[in-house]
Amino acid sequence: MNVKARIAALLVPFLALSLVVSSGLAAAQGTPAAGESGERPVIGLVQIDLSNPFHLGEVEGAEEAARRYGFDLRVTSGEGDVNKQVQAVENLINEGVDAIAVNFIDINAFGPTLQKAQEAGIPVVCLHSVAEGCATMLGFDERHTGRTAGEHAVTLLTEKYGEPRGKVANLQGLLGQGLNEDRTGGFTDVMAEDPNNEDVATEPTNWDAARAASITENWLTRFPDLDLIYGNSDSLTLPAANVIERAGKEGDILLVSVDGTEPGLSGVKDGTLDSTILLAPQYSGFWKAWVPFQVAMGEDVGDEVLIQGVLVTPDNVDPVIQLASDQVAQIEEFPFEQPLTEIVEGYLGEATPTA
Repeated sequence: MNVKARIAALLVPFLALSLVVSSGLAAAQGTPAAGESGERPVIGLVQIDLSNPFHLGEVEGAEEAARRYGFDLRVTSGEGDVNKQVQAVENLINEGVDAIAVNFIDINAFGPTLQKAQEAGIPVVCLHSVAEGCATMLGFDERHTGRTAGEHAVTLLTEKYGEPRGKVANLQGLLGQGLNEDRTGGFTDVMAEDPNNEDVATEPTNWDAARAASITENWLTRFPDLDLIYGNSDSLTLPAANVIERAGKEGDILLVSVDGTEPGLSGVKDGTLDSTILLAPQYSGFWKAWVPFQVAMGEDVGDEVLIQGVLVTPDNVDPVIQLASDQVAQIEEFPFEQPLTEIVEGYLGEATPTA
């Protein structure tokens, strides 16, 4: 089945869902929705930064949600600075937007700002973190993500030693961010289930690639018998892989990762990474604009909306690469409203079994 036919097949349940969601919001999919004043709703999306490739991919997905459902999108960021991010959110509140989604650098710094949004009647969708004042929390099922990475790490270590044992290290993202804490926590929970696994180091990188590389260089000196590195993002794990390659230890240290970005998937394809977990930036970005739009329109989305990622290994990387390509090249037809796991299943069904 070719790409267009595959997407068409996936679109059947998507169109049905779209019509249900759109009822009361717009006459049909793609028809601009309007508030009581007849004006288009305005949704704000506040990122940590707009330099990380995953965050930029999310903006593309958010822009497609705005096109598809007929609302205006305001994208800004904190440029990695929590004070600037607080100001960015307050600017959107002062502008009087209809809802705001925030990927917090540190949600603990936003108490007064969340209260200000409540007083202004502007719902805030909290991304990857939760606090009082959040209309709902939208994020990845990070404990599931971490456990999935940990379980695969155990499989790899068992293949290496004949039993689940090894020295492992974790490149974290940003301390204080719920996404980071749970993504690490799920992994360490699995590692702790066997006393032969030794967690030798866990260090934050602030999602900075150069810092990830520097930490890895230090680890290679401190832990010459390191078995595995778990990176909380492809943007951290791939720089670690480059350090390992330059040190001549390629193949000696296993690498498991998270995100499923294009470079991450290519890394699994060429053997640089042993695995990643597909979170699909355009997909997640679509939801980070679509959910606050629904909230702004008075829809009940619940207290929590979680996206489950999918483990990507050399066994299934080819169809997942096709999916990742389609969500960019076929963005206006891609069935973003479906659960990511179901979309992946549709692509895996097209994969040719290998001997």
